[in-house]
Amino acid sequence: MDRYIVKTDCNSCYAKEQCFVRRIKKVDDFVNLRKNHITYRPGETIIKEGTRVTEILYVTEGLVKVYIEGPERNIIIKLLTSHDFIGLTSLFGDDTFYFSASALKDTKVCSIELQSIKNLITQCCEFSRELSSWYCENYNIMLTKCLNLGLRQLHGKLANTLLYLNKEKFRNDDIFNYISRKDLAELSGIAMESVVRILSEFNSEKIIELKGKRIEILDLGRLKVISQKG
Repeated sequence: MDRYIVKTDCNSCYAKEQCFVRRIKKVDDFVNLRKNHITYRPGETIIKEGTRVTEILYVTEGLVKVYIEGPERNIIIKLLTSHDFIGLTSLFGDDTFYFSASALKDTKVCSIELQSIKNLITQCCEFSRELSSWYCENYNIMLTKCLNLGLRQLHGKLANTLLYLNKEKFRNDDIFNYISRKDLAELSGIAMESVVRILSEFNSEKIIELKGKRIEILDLGRLKVISQKG
């Protein structure tokens, strides 16, 4: 069990210098709180839709998919990497998770008691500003996801997903080593068969190059046009 759950505080944490706490060193009550570091293997569920929110999770290492479970297939809302939060949307609202999350690679999260995060918001203006920035960024992701699912045609949906995965933080993770064609389909809101077909078309048109699981974008401009026109 010690291999997967480690009790620590921010002063003893290996990830302190890369964590949001590096900007709140004066908030001793929070920094000294005991927290759990939990390790998840690829495919393991971190959060299950419908469970109660009792803690906020902070990803210190790894890659996580956040998704809504459907009767026939899931919809992946977004992917999280190091320094992302899980569960902040439930901080002041309903105490229920309306999404699930699972690890795509070996992932470590810091589990922080809900009330301690609320206390930190009232004590530290800088953290409150950082939290507001995080919310705004994720709100924009949700708007883009709604646009992608509701208005774009199949080619536009997949093009938008490839552009999303081309962000620097995912390139650093070599993202295609960890996501499947099924994940691409769930990110795009289309059938897996359509993903395979459209990828083949993009490859033939020299927009992308398929290298096994990996996808390399060759013509970023054309991909952006396809995404915009839907």
